[in-house]
Amino acid sequence: MREQLLGYLLGALEPTEHEMVEARLAEDPALQEDLMRLRDKVAPLAADDEHEDYDPPAGLAARTCNFVAARAGQPPQPAADLVPAGSWRLQDLLVAGGICIAASLLVFPAISHSQFKARLTACQNNLREIGTALTHYSQSHKGYFPLVPQQGKLAVAGAYAPMLREAGFLEDAAHLICPESPLAQQRDYNLPTMEEVEAAPAKRLPGLLCRLGGSYGYTLGYVLNGGYHGHRNRGRSHFALMADAPDDEISGRSGNHGACGQNVLFEDMHVGFLKSCRLRECDDHIYVNTHGIVGAGIGPDDAVIGRSSAPPVIMNTANGR
Repeated sequence: MREQLLGYLLGALEPTEHEMVEARLAEDPALQEDLMRLRDKVAPLAADDEHEDYDPPAGLAARTCNFVAARAGQPPQPAADLVPAGSWRLQDLLVAGGICIAASLLVFPAISHSQFKARLTACQNNLREIGTALTHYSQSHKGYFPLVPQQGKLAVAGAYAPMLREAGFLEDAAHLICPESPLAQQRDYNLPTMEEVEAAPAKRLPGLLCRLGGSYGYTLGYVLNGGYHGHRNRGRSHFALMADAPDDEISGRSGNHGACGQNVLFEDMHVGFLKSCRLRECDDHIYVNTHGIVGAGIGPDDAVIGRSSAPPVIMNTANGR
């Protein structure tokens, strides 16, 4: 099973194999620890938005083949003479093996990087689509985004999604699913309606709330002068409106992209990939409020993005309770 963890991380397993690994992870703490260690080891292979990609040095394949040939007692050969013209001898096989090794060292990381970038881009496109829906909602609601209810069964961050859909601004629920998230492996995902949540029995309610907002977290309201308020669309470039949902198992970070960072939708509707949970412009932690709690923000500039089932915990701004 441990041999399949790398394929699980890279999304390279067949659906049945992926489900089998997930089932084992759910019941095997030791395997979960192995997965966390493996995530840390492969993290350097993830895309780095701060650096450009580099092509391999010229002549790398030829130098690798000459190295293999030298270890086999053969003189160095020019790159043009590396393909054998006659029968395959042991030395020929060694040279061919060297070529395969060199190619694998170049191609496999490139494939992994390409898959990572493709899913990262698809996730960003999803957030832009949701951002468009949020903009339309604010334009028809006096400039305000959907406000997470303070009480009731829908008093969770994920309530934004059915609110957008039932207002007619979110047509395709597939935009709620990040291709790097566990929900992407569930082919039967459907967005619960507000009526379905309100009518759900206590036993079924937690499962609905976890799925309500899809793979993304949404901003909770904020407390000011003792009251609970929703955020108004002010087009701020530094205010985090949505992001990949935080993962409690990874110190509040999102696990959607191999725990390497998270896509964030800002109030001016641009999307960025951040490796940190804090914004450099204002040092605001996007997943907790000023008091370090997942709950309503402390003031209108305190962004708190809660996962789908997170309630808007209201705190007293005077004493933090």
